[in-house]
Amino acid sequence: MALWSGRFTENVSEFTQRFGASLPVDKALYAQDIAGSKAHAAMLAKAGVIAQVDADAIAGGLGRVQERIEAGEFAFDVNDEDIHMSVERALIADVGDAGARLHTGRSRNDQVATDTRLFAKQRCEDLMAANVALRQALVKQAEAHPDVIMPGYTHLQHAQPVLFAHHMLAYVWMLARDFERLAAARRAADASPLGAAALAGTTYPLDRQMTAESLGFSRVIPNSLDAVSDRDFLLDLSYACSVSCMHLSRLCEEIVLWSTAEFDFIELSDAFSTGSSIMPQKKNPDFA
Repeated sequence: MALWSGRFTENVSEFTQRFGASLPVDKALYAQDIAGSKAHAAMLAKAGVIAQVDADAIAGGLGRVQERIEAGEFAFDVNDEDIHMSVERALIADVGDAGARLHTGRSRNDQVATDTRLFAKQRCEDLMAANVALRQALVKQAEAHPDVIMPGYTHLQHAQPVLFAHHMLAYVWMLARDFERLAAARRAADASPLGAAALAGTTYPLDRQMTAESLGFSRVIPNSLDAVSDRDFLLDLSYACSVSCMHLSRLCEEIVLWSTAEFDFIELSDAFSTGSSIMPQKKNPDFA
């Protein structure tokens, strides 16, 4: 029986289990799920809801679960339905009754919302770092070729002469705007829903500010209904990524064109090119 099956008298069908399982996707959230659970357990102990000895056992058990996952020794079972139940089941198997107290005052609703926000924040930070690295590379190219003149195009026709450096820096400005969109998406994700429970909070004396600070959130979402239902921040991140991909696609298309025999502006390193099994003269800009 599933962890949520308290009122049920028979097992869910295999089809329903497979259809509803999110574990193949959300197991990527294991680190965020474990971090949220550690913060929740520590808060429960401080609030006197569970004993400190139980919180310590939970923290130790969660650490061991994470070690097993990262070592590739954890057997994910689709019967666990999602990462939350998978981790909790393994925790209970490890530490016993203490592990069963972890879910006190918490729902999978605020749990998945917390995990997703933590994951989105981390991905924003990763993308922002990559964005900065790419801008630095483009500036380096501009600085290395300050006097190179090339044709500027409209409709793929020669239009006006421009500096290669000027062309590279156009992408720097595009990427700078992309960075701001990613930063805005991160700010949107940077709010804690933990403690909202299923939708209307709980009668347990939870300290939402404590868990928010422990998890690195800048603020708590004040409305419990909004806390568990809001996914606007994911739309913000999707939009930021979409615009970034449009700019990257534009740059890649120019790399493809410039490396053709017709344009012959650049030659890519062999390390970033491919060939042909039948046409030995080919040097393909496949990565672009």
